Amino acid sequence: MSTWRGDFKKIQTAHASLIALSTDQTYAQRVFKESLGGLPYELGSDWMRTVAQAYGVYDAKGGFAQRSVFVLDREHRLIFQNTTFQAGNREHYDEVLNALVG
Repeated sequence: MSTWRGDFKKIQTAHASLIALSTDQTYAQRVFKESLGGLPYELGSDWMRTVAQAYGVYDAKGGFAQRSVFVLDREHRLIFQNTTFQAGNREHYDEVLNALVG
């Protein structure tokens, strides 16, 4: 989350929006966001797991969504995805930023 905060100007320059979705409840997200000192983008709750299921990243056995990144164009077409996104891997962030300037 902090890395996205650091890259947020690049995201804005690409005229893109960032929404971080999780299967956590909105209260938990609010507490998490505050613990980070705020974020320049929104956290969205996929409490019902509908988005995770639609994108094929929901683990029904474990009850969670795989950490993933999806980039959609202005027509909402999928132009990039990484369903094995690793928050500690800088290359994964750079791939997303490259997809934005495509």
